[in-house]
Amino acid sequence: MEKQIVSFRNQCLYIGIDVHKKQWSVSIFSTELHHKTFSQPPDPRALKSYLDQYFPDAKVSCAYEASKFGFWIQRDLASYGYECLVVNPSDIPTTNKESSGKTDPIDSRKIGKALRSGLLTSIHVPKLATEGDRQLFRYRKKLWGDLVKVKNRIKDKVLFAGIIVPPEFDNSNWTKAFLKWLQELELGSSTTRLTLNLLLEQYNYLYKHFLKVSTEVRHLQRLPRYKTNAKLLRTIPGIGPLTTVQLLAEIEDVNRFASFKKLNSFIGFKPTTHSSGEHEWRGKITYRQHKGLRSALVECAWTTISSDPVMMQRYEELKKRLTAKRAIIIIARKLLSRIYFVLKNQKPYELGIVK
Repeated sequence: MEKQIVSFRNQCLYIGIDVHKKQWSVSIFSTELHHKTFSQPPDPRALKSYLDQYFPDAKVSCAYEASKFGFWIQRDLASYGYECLVVNPSDIPTTNKESSGKTDPIDSRKIGKALRSGLLTSIHVPKLATEGDRQLFRYRKKLWGDLVKVKNRIKDKVLFAGIIVPPEFDNSNWTKAFLKWLQELELGSSTTRLTLNLLLEQYNYLYKHFLKVSTEVRHLQRLPRYKTNAKLLRTIPGIGPLTTVQLLAEIEDVNRFASFKKLNSFIGFKPTTHSSGEHEWRGKITYRQHKGLRSALVECAWTTISSDPVMMQRYEELKKRLTAKRAIIIIARKLLSRIYFVLKNQKPYELGIVK
């Protein structure tokens, strides 16, 4: 008897994937039914092999949560002709039962059901080159954090030995004179001196490596894919070379935001709101944010008010009725609107004119 081959052409499958390092939990749904939930090796090829065997020619839609595993899974699945969404975990509808009884199969079924119902929206999947640029910038930021930790450990050792740091050295700027003072410092114990020497050795290595990585990050703005927009961004007071690279790598293409309102929501300067009947309450800025960009723009806002008369005037007006912290958040939001205008219209910023 000949084996009958069943075709699933024009039939839709909705697949929720709970991704982990050692295995994936996969739930497959058709338009009407839940087909199966199973575990498989952490490899898109294993899923393709299963679907080719049991659901040949089916139209496949997949979804998984955004996580430390990045976007390579999405790219591999898309190369097979599958639609694949990478979803913010906070945007996946979850019942109380699913929250209190959380397991990998439950999570994959939850994703599959939400996908089938059309309730999921994918986050932006960057180009491979852009993703690499982001990794380099974020690595620099991690290195800075490591450097700060080592500096704090060195200061702790000096403090533990009962030695007061001279006022001219007691700041975050570590000069050659301060490092020489640390190297020549007399400590009561030879092993304490050894510990301090080892920490200074670690500091020197990290600092040199940090400078090397920072140079590579700055070079990114000269790449052909960024060069034009980098020049435009540098016309805005307060936007330096590092923030320029961060904006270009994280936003990638400003045209993916249909309006400034959507970009503002992505960055996280949107206030929380609660409306009931005739009453509407507006609170603090949303907890949902792009943490790196939001904090960077707040820092840039302080520089902006000292170099842009329009921004300075607005800041002084805000300070009359708000705290300095709230006022600078509004300035940062206005700075973001200038960034959006410059990139969207491909026009340089004109000091004191663009509002």
